[in-house]
Amino acid sequence: MENNEHKKLVKGIIDHFESKGLKIISAAYEGFEKCEIIGNHEPDVIAKKSNEENYYIGEAKTCENLTTDRTMEQFEDFGNTVILKEGKTRINIPFCIAVPKKCIDDLTSFLTEMGLGMNENIETIGI
Repeated sequence: MENNEHKKLVKGIIDHFESKGLKIISAAYEGFEKCEIIGNHEPDVIAKKSNEENYYIGEAKTCENLTTDRTMEQFEDFGNTVILKEGKTRINIPFCIAVPKKCIDDLTSFLTEMGLGMNENIETIGI
């Protein structure tokens, strides 16, 4: 199921996270350990900032796989993943979704339809 377009998108997330000063913990990419399951699904990238306890989740989707039931389940799992912080309530884990530039508008519409369009923890990038 892995294809070159998906690999390019995963690499784009890795590069994006690294440009933000994050350390890649695991990724569905050559040279990295496999990601752990979050909710019911395995994300494509997990990263962390060295001075924070928060993890960052990345998921790559090709245009063809953008609106499947599986994608919807993944977006709900990753977009609503929370951690409990001492002295605070729940905090959503940052979630980055990468798609080809040609379907970034479709991604935005899909997230809105799912009710995730206003989630401030979700970042979308077109590659």
